[in-house]
Amino acid sequence: MPLQSFGQVRPRFPIALLAVGLIGLALLALLAAPPAAHAQTPGYLQVSAGLYHTCAIQGLYGDVGPVQCWGDNYYGETTPPAGDFKQVTAGGYHTCGLKPDGSVQCWGSDEVLFECYEWGCTYVHGGQASPPVTHFKQISAGLYHTCGVTLDGNVDCWGYNPHGETADRAGGNWLEVSAGEGHTCALRSDGVADCWGDNDNGRATDRTGPFTHLSAGGSHNCAIRQTDGKVECWGGNAYGQSTPPDRTFAQISAGNLHTCATRADSDWPNWIECWGYNFYGQVKQAPEGQFKQIDSGQGHTCGITFTNSVYCWGRNTYGQADVPTLGGPALPFDWEGFYPPVRTAPAMNPVKAGSSVPLKFGLGGDQGLDVLAAGFPTSVQFDCASREPLGEPTATQTAGGSSLSYDAASDTYTYVWKTDKAWAGTCRVLALKLTDNTWHVAGFWLK
Repeated sequence: MPLQSFGQVRPRFPIALLAVGLIGLALLALLAAPPAAHAQTPGYLQVSAGLYHTCAIQGLYGDVGPVQCWGDNYYGETTPPAGDFKQVTAGGYHTCGLKPDGSVQCWGSDEVLFECYEWGCTYVHGGQASPPVTHFKQISAGLYHTCGVTLDGNVDCWGYNPHGETADRAGGNWLEVSAGEGHTCALRSDGVADCWGDNDNGRATDRTGPFTHLSAGGSHNCAIRQTDGKVECWGGNAYGQSTPPDRTFAQISAGNLHTCATRADSDWPNWIECWGYNFYGQVKQAPEGQFKQIDSGQGHTCGITFTNSVYCWGRNTYGQADVPTLGGPALPFDWEGFYPPVRTAPAMNPVKAGSSVPLKFGLGGDQGLDVLAAGFPTSVQFDCASREPLGEPTATQTAGGSSLSYDAASDTYTYVWKTDKAWAGTCRVLALKLTDNTWHVAGFWLK
């Protein structure tokens, strides 16, 4: 008797057939700027949680950057190619990235473990990591297949196809697509959710909506309604993954047996709420704070804050929830922004070259003086028109040997940045990274 048919059992350990609910969205960067160089600009623009791995696009400026991955790498799924990407999507044992020109590159396993016995496993070619020579505007990786919306608005899928989950959709009227375990859902321009593939528990049934956004998970799907902003889910519901709270949401992501979404109500805008299976803490351990994007995988979820930091929680068997530059799941500082006379990016602050600029900010109370990450703040010159960086970031100089100070009366931190007279007629971005791994930037025009 086979241990598992049409399932995923790797030679070194058995697992059940699991899924990923994966949707990549176009995201806002801290600077409203064109794509920029990212050689030394840590921070993240978009994240995708897969089966046992996670990938994210690095960057602080613009909306493209190199991909960094962590977690299980048995099939090379966390070894991305070099170059910039504008979207990344992590599947079962493969990952795909969308290049700035709309082409797709994939890495990791291109096979499916078809059947496994006591003596070993049989492989078949799936093709999920072999994208067509087509240009896309959005892509989504499922367990063993991948789909994308082409530039002309059609849905094109590739990979393992036992249930018809890679069937294409024409018509030029598709807004987004989400690949799940053995099924696919896509959103039409009229707001209808069209699903196809494995219809176990009704996960491949259509829903009229109309919807603004959808996500296909393991055995269920969820979508946000146009009419009231509330979530509608269908398919499997053994653990409550298809029973959303009765409130409005901005973005939704369906994982294997759980779902997470960012709230749209005025009381807790952009805070995360999760429901469903919680064995690994993927529901109850969601961090506090405002997030602009989330993505749920098999047993973990990751999110991007408005300060371009990644936080992951839930199952961490292979380090898939261990963000490389992150120390923990909580948001320790309550960033209150730069205080006048400095304004946060994308605003440009006019200052005299050679003058000293007081950078004042609040962290929600006295957090001590060891709140700056090593080597920060930094500044880099950039083109005033295109906002493309011109060179590498350098550490800032302080005025008169001054360092970071805190005034209890005003609850204000102050760092005095000494500018250079030679910078006259140029523009610069100052990046402040804190020990909670959040980034805060301000732009300056030096007269």
